[in-house]
Amino acid sequence: MENAFFLAKNFLGNLLMPLPIILLLLLWALLFLLRRKTRWAGFLFVLLATALLFTSSYAPLVSQVTGPLEQRFPSYQASETPADYVAVLGHAQTSSEKLPPTSELSPTAIVRLAEGIRVYRLNPGSRLIFTGYHGTPADPISFAEKMKELALALGVPEGDILSFTGPKDTAEEAQLIAENFAGNPLVLVTTAAHMPRAMGFFKRAGLEPIPAPTHHQSKPVLSKWVFPNARTLAKTQYWLHEQLGLIWAKLMGELEKTQKGE
Repeated sequence: MENAFFLAKNFLGNLLMPLPIILLLLLWALLFLLRRKTRWAGFLFVLLATALLFTSSYAPLVSQVTGPLEQRFPSYQASETPADYVAVLGHAQTSSEKLPPTSELSPTAIVRLAEGIRVYRLNPGSRLIFTGYHGTPADPISFAEKMKELALALGVPEGDILSFTGPKDTAEEAQLIAENFAGNPLVLVTTAAHMPRAMGFFKRAGLEPIPAPTHHQSKPVLSKWVFPNARTLAKTQYWLHEQLGLIWAKLMGELEKTQKGE
């Protein structure tokens, strides 16, 4: 039942992304355009789909919308109090014997790992924590194991790596880390747009991690004379995914403690 709920939540979240919505609008437009009496509604849906596609893929506009979410936490700098653990949150991977680990892991995962290793090296004596589950039942290797494999290849000693297979989302990752590492100085590494929600889950679990946001999508746009593009559309999708995640977590009461503390 819990797994079905998790899958349903992911399905609805993916359905509410810009591209699926645009395709649904175009489908409705086609159905309305086939009938003379409703042709005006078809043109309206085409107009809505076009407007949504433009606003979701035009960089100067998207950067103004996505920027505030990513800028809530500053980048990590070495502090006087060294960290004992550096937790790098999971993302996505696909195991394949034909690919190197750098291709099996998602680009987001690669950036998170790079930032995790950077923070780890700024804190001598610290250890890396990797969490994550199998992307599909058919995948023999979990995200946490694949991250460990790449970290080893990049020169991190095996004794400095702790990997935990099992957590399916950020809430479960926070709970697992709280159960095993509460009371220890901890740095949390995740994508900048995901950091506000991740910090909420970790604080609710009783932890006060030092944030280390990375993979910032919102960067200065030097000119407004740019064409809409797929890369910007992907940034909009990630931002919307995080906004929906925050709304869901607040509705479920999962970020209650963070909200009271703000």
